[in-house]
Amino acid sequence: MTRTTLIVLAALVATSVCIASSDVTLVANGRQITSDPPPMIQDGRTYVPLRAAAEAVGGKVDYDPQTKRITICRGVLCTLIRQSDGITVDGRVLVGIRQVGEALNAEVNWDADTRTVRITTTD
Repeated sequence: MTRTTLIVLAALVATSVCIASSDVTLVANGRQITSDPPPMIQDGRTYVPLRAAAEAVGGKVDYDPQTKRITICRGVLCTLIRQSDGITVDGRVLVGIRQVGEALNAEVNWDADTRTVRITTTD
């Protein structure tokens, strides 16, 4: 094999490892949630699609496009989140899972071995 071939093969292997390591599973109240875009890790922080995560645990989400503010409610508990608090991917807002958990009075756990984030409500 030539040196160039080895470099290309090494780059392909490194790329596939990076892609595989970005897979994150979201489980809400024991049920796996699929979303578009999927949860992701950026700068060591796990981001989840806000609407998918909130609605999966009984929350309601309202977005005001003029102020770019998002109201997230579950029962009588409501929290205001600015769009700038998260990241936007394909027109959807992803926010840190801890922020979602706090807003919904839910417990959040991370399993590094399976790359699974769990959000659980108790009431």
